[in-house]
Amino acid sequence: MKLYCHHCVREHDADAVYCSRCGRLLEPSQQQLHQGQAAALEEWDVAKDQASTALEPSQLPVRQTGRRKLITGLIPVVLFISIAAALLSYYLYEARLNNRVLEWQDTARKVAMAGKYEEAFRELNKAADARPDFKPVQADLKIVEEALSLGRTLTEIQQRLDDQDLAEAAVQLEQVKSKLRGREEPIFGTVRDQVEDMSTKVTVLQVSSEFNSMDNIDDLASEYNQVKGLSGDEALELRLKIEAKIADISYGEAEEMRKKKNFSAAITAAQKGLIYAPDNDKLAKLYDRIVEEKKNFEEAEQQRIEQAMQKAAEEDLINQTAAVKVKHIDAQLDIFGDFNVTGELLNAATRPIYSVSIEYTVHDSKGNVITTGKVDATPSYIEAGETFKFTFVVHHVQDENATVAIDHMTWYLD
Repeated sequence: MKLYCHHCVREHDADAVYCSRCGRLLEPSQQQLHQGQAAALEEWDVAKDQASTALEPSQLPVRQTGRRKLITGLIPVVLFISIAAALLSYYLYEARLNNRVLEWQDTARKVAMAGKYEEAFRELNKAADARPDFKPVQADLKIVEEALSLGRTLTEIQQRLDDQDLAEAAVQLEQVKSKLRGREEPIFGTVRDQVEDMSTKVTVLQVSSEFNSMDNIDDLASEYNQVKGLSGDEALELRLKIEAKIADISYGEAEEMRKKKNFSAAITAAQKGLIYAPDNDKLAKLYDRIVEEKKNFEEAEQQRIEQAMQKAAEEDLINQTAAVKVKHIDAQLDIFGDFNVTGELLNAATRPIYSVSIEYTVHDSKGNVITTGKVDATPSYIEAGETFKFTFVVHHVQDENATVAIDHMTWYLD
């Protein structure tokens, strides 16, 4: 039959006394306890049988010679029975005491697992008083004392948290965490749970104390990441507050950029907030609005560009082919028969022009060509929209009805 350690569940042979892994006393199973009790009862029956046999008349060395010899023969039997009874009583007492020690140890283990370290400490002290040299009890007592000490420290930390002494509470909590590192005994489970809860509370209180003064998304995002993985109602409430504040800041920045038609920056600002507050309906609607306005703006801008390009092409065509317009020409025949011609021109281009020259033809009243020529306009450099002139004289025309025609004009664009 096998024994199993109640602490680490390691299997042992039936005759093993202590666990080879953790050193604790191996507690016998109920079946083994019944077997031990049966063995004790069997020893008791043997003793009784021996006593009874010793008392049978046929076995006594008694002679019918006298009463004194009978009494002398009974003395060894009585002594044997007395010694056997004393030994059996001592054996049964020790067995009962061992069972009580094991019961105290088992009770201590159960209450310690439930976090009742003081009760476990009392039970183990009773077992230690009864069996001072029982090493498994001493080992359990030492572990319970450590857990009890950590529990008292946690009580102090809780009081500091209640007093808003976050700095000292955080320091003490780190010390407890340091002591728990490497301790894998299940008894410390309650302490670990308390440490986790207090760590959450410390983080929540620290972030809460800094939260209200923050107005930068990056700073708030850092605080958000600290509480994101924490559990509990307080952590959830704080996380929602941070999300809402990030969303408000993101909304304000995005709206400001939208009004300035800086849609790319507005979209970036809105997206930054939606990373931490994806369910914020107000911010999500603004983001959709910005995207739509950006699309419309870009389409309108494209149309403006195309129109500008078309206009530029038209202007370029005008600049190249119709930059100079004739406003009017005045031709006079003087008394000497000279034909005096003066013309006013306009720079119809969108850019300055220079070195304008005019080719002309003079016809008589019958349409015959009298002469052709070329003349430069003045001034040489003309701004867009300005007027300028040309003048020339044709001698010996002698025809009052002569006319002038502009055949061709050339210019250069600045």
